[in-house]
Amino acid sequence: MKTIGIIGFGNMGSALYKGLVSAKQSCHVLVAECNEKKIQTAGKQYNLRIVANKELVTAADIVIIAVKPQELAELISEIKTVTKGKRIISVVAGKRIDFFIKQLATDQVVRFMPNLAAVKGLAAVGMSSGSKVSNEFRKDCLEIAQAIGVPYTMPESLMPAVTGLSGSGIGYVFAFIHALALGGVHAGFKYDEAVAIALTTVEGAAAFLKDTGQNPIEALSKVISPAGTTIQGIKTLEELGFTHAVMDAVAAAAERAKDFEV
Repeated sequence: MKTIGIIGFGNMGSALYKGLVSAKQSCHVLVAECNEKKIQTAGKQYNLRIVANKELVTAADIVIIAVKPQELAELISEIKTVTKGKRIISVVAGKRIDFFIKQLATDQVVRFMPNLAAVKGLAAVGMSSGSKVSNEFRKDCLEIAQAIGVPYTMPESLMPAVTGLSGSGIGYVFAFIHALALGGVHAGFKYDEAVAIALTTVEGAAAFLKDTGQNPIEALSKVISPAGTTIQGIKTLEELGFTHAVMDAVAAAAERAKDFEV
């Protein structure tokens, strides 16, 4: 049985813990956290015993670093004497694999980029591996990523792109649902009613695409009848720059993510 250690118990750390435990994988999970409020949350919600960072790294077969970027320097200073050769998964935004290889004296480093849907086990998880990562560790990482969603393996050069498409993209979906609901309010619904209908619509659209395997253009062709209501709405969206705006949002977030890459 492998021991997986999670350093940091924020959104991603807690999602990983919950996902690993719920998946009933043959592993033992340790958690380290310095924030007292998060420690109390972990104790109340999960009955967890929090261990020290260095103790966790020493005991764990795989170490997941899920702290904020601004907390990383202090953490590395604390644990670097016990990380040589360790298998490391980073969920730290903007920190490249080479950074951890140099700082932690190990070539077994894999990088994850999930999104907020990890808390529901439904994240798209971008995954990149160092060139010397073993096949066994890569397989372990795929299983860990599956505990919070769907892994998509890619070269590290695409990490900023997956940030723009998925990491930030979930925010665009929230914004779209809000805008759709506002349209419903304008048409006569109360806001809460409109949000509920918009949510059901978005969930149905995603399920239809997944179940049928059709691409969005194929599906769209089924709901735009000649001179009908839907094509009129699509025309209005395009006149106002809908597709262009979404493409620019993904590109802008990806470019911004590149600025943080170290």
